[in-house]
Amino acid sequence: MLLGLRISNVAVIEEVEVAFGAGLTVLTGETGAGKSILVDALGLLLGGRADADVIRAGCEDAAVEGVFARTPVLASRLEELGLPDLGDEVLVRRVLGRTGRGKVYVNGALVTLGVLGKLTRGAVDIAGQHEHVSLFDSGLHRVLLDKYGRLEDALAAYGREWANLREVESRMDALGGDDAKVRERAEFLRFQLDEITRLDPESGEDVKLDAERRRLGSAQKLKRHGAEAELLVAGEAPSAVEIVGRALGLVHEGVKCDASLAPVALSLSTALSELEEAARRLNRYVEGLESDPGRLGEVEERLDALKRLCRKHGVTLDGVLLKRGELETELGTLENRREILEELNQEKKRVEERARKAALSLSKARKASAGAFSQQVREGLGGLAMGKAAFEVRVTAGETLRPDGLDEVEFFFSANPGEPARALAKVASGGEASRLLLALKRALADSDACGCYVLDEADAGVSGAIADVVGRMIREVSSHRQVLCITHLPQVAAYADAHLLIRKSVRGERTVSQVLPLAAGAERTQELARMMSGVEVTREALGAAEALVRSAHRSPRARRESGPEGTSPRGRLRRTA
Repeated sequence: MLLGLRISNVAVIEEVEVAFGAGLTVLTGETGAGKSILVDALGLLLGGRADADVIRAGCEDAAVEGVFARTPVLASRLEELGLPDLGDEVLVRRVLGRTGRGKVYVNGALVTLGVLGKLTRGAVDIAGQHEHVSLFDSGLHRVLLDKYGRLEDALAAYGREWANLREVESRMDALGGDDAKVRERAEFLRFQLDEITRLDPESGEDVKLDAERRRLGSAQKLKRHGAEAELLVAGEAPSAVEIVGRALGLVHEGVKCDASLAPVALSLSTALSELEEAARRLNRYVEGLESDPGRLGEVEERLDALKRLCRKHGVTLDGVLLKRGELETELGTLENRREILEELNQEKKRVEERARKAALSLSKARKASAGAFSQQVREGLGGLAMGKAAFEVRVTAGETLRPDGLDEVEFFFSANPGEPARALAKVASGGEASRLLLALKRALADSDACGCYVLDEADAGVSGAIADVVGRMIREVSSHRQVLCITHLPQVAAYADAHLLIRKSVRGERTVSQVLPLAAGAERTQELARMMSGVEVTREALGAAEALVRSAHRSPRARRESGPEGTSPRGRLRRTA
């Protein structure tokens, strides 16, 4: 849902800021007052094309800023696109430069126009600008039909079979392409495996060899230091053993006079034993330590070979051991490729048969839903003075299984009797497109994910009782979704929850458009009367306007929660800018 819009220096708009509530908001005003500029500005927020001509004369840039309610869809897209999530609202700002360079911000983060389009796709449908109308995107027609027909269970059943089929095909692809490529791959695997097998590394071997290399390389130094340490511990006097022994003798004498010295004697006795054991170990270490250049060369050569192998595979030595297991498994699979492929081919046939059966069941359900949907839209068009218009949903089943089944789904429409129905994307914009969109939205009110509909000239070519039908239908749609409607018909405007008047005036020597929220009561009645009688508002027109409002309010409708009429979004916009 669109919560607020601010426009600066766009065409005749110098500065406009307006808030939108839920339900139906109508925009009225004289022809040329600037109503469509608001729609065009909203299109820019959705990633639409921009032209430097939209920038107000005398200004170097223009800006459009909008606040959208943070829906689960928008929240998911923010996360997917790596954009900031500021809570309950999403702020989009687009700046246009006269040189053609512009900037786009989402929640304060600078993004590309492509990212903006991905984020806002389907958030707002603008009739008359097909690039922003999800219903005119043939790629979404299948999704809309499936939602209309509530085909979730059939889709899920097919989806499971499709996933099974892709899993089997993936296993077949893993076996390689033609026989020549498979033989080439097998030879490469054997070469890698033979290289590892010849070296035959062991887990942790590199750590042990590195320790041995350091010991062999420092043998002379270690022997010299060990011998010196042995002399200090138990060699010529005064050695550590001799000094501790003398101290122990003195303490033993003291124990004869004072038994409290016994623990000290025990500690010295233990220390003497430890020193004697250390001396014996040092002696054995020094006698057994010999320099062995040959062994040192073998160790260094082995270490180098292990390091080269690790670098080649980009892993540690333990990673090489894991790689050997993977190579053996893959090679074994390729050597038995023919037998495995034959088994997989048989499995694929069985899985594909089940998937095709589920796809045909889904296709049958789609065709049934297409007929009901087409009939409901035609009924809606009949109520909008387009009873002779043609509309149909074409479901064309193909032969190739796809993630969504076998079918191509597309909407076709013709406004004129005798003319063949054409793809919806080729339908001209304007009143016909707006009324068609209205009929489609009414049929899809319970399933369409779009939160905001913008109807531009939905009343074109209608009047009298038909205009009231249009108003009631728009009101009905607004019970499910936010609707912004530009209208010239008081019969439509009377059903509004909020009413915005677009007024153009001359300030100094410049033309300026303003957006004025009209309060319920006299202000709205006055505007409805102007729409009926023109410049001069007559007493009769005021009476007719009051009657229209009473009639519209008597009509049952779903109540919607909305903010105070005319509330400014300024604080909301600036807080997240």
